[in-house]
Amino acid sequence: MARGAVASRTVTVLAMSAVLALGAAPGGASPPPSYVDSYVGSYVDGQGALADDWRDEPQLAVGRVPRSDLVGMWQGVLWADGYLPRSGVSCTYDAATAGATRVWQSNHGLDADGIVGTATFGFAGRRLTRIPPWTAYQGEERNLPLRRSGSGVYEVYDGGRFHALRRDAVTLVQCRH
Repeated sequence: MARGAVASRTVTVLAMSAVLALGAAPGGASPPPSYVDSYVGSYVDGQGALADDWRDEPQLAVGRVPRSDLVGMWQGVLWADGYLPRSGVSCTYDAATAGATRVWQSNHGLDADGIVGTATFGFAGRRLTRIPPWTAYQGEERNLPLRRSGSGVYEVYDGGRFHALRRDAVTLVQCRH
């Protein structure tokens, strides 16, 4: 790839990060404490092959998951594939996200239950790719730029710096409004 093309690709990836930072409004009820415990103190991470990275993430379902960067990441996947508008990235697994997930699942030959579990995360994970220095989700309409740190933690460029993606908290600028 020519030097200009690489620079252009990098600028495009950074621009997509900035677009995600324009996000949406918070909301949603708190999940039951016993379910929340499986999310506490953890980060979205992966090791080895990219395609396997998201298979072990906790299940996402309406009313059973805390507001978190993990939910925002999934909403980013839906946005990259054209199933949610930018304003739908709120880090809350709400009815709109579940509905978009059902359509996404149906269109990809998965059980369309609106729950993001091993099969759904696994299918999406197959679209992770390296675009040095990034790891990106190659969406149907746009790429979702991410970075996998040396320790395997997924990060996103947001608000002028990299944020580690949390399973139990919201750190992303677009979700803190």
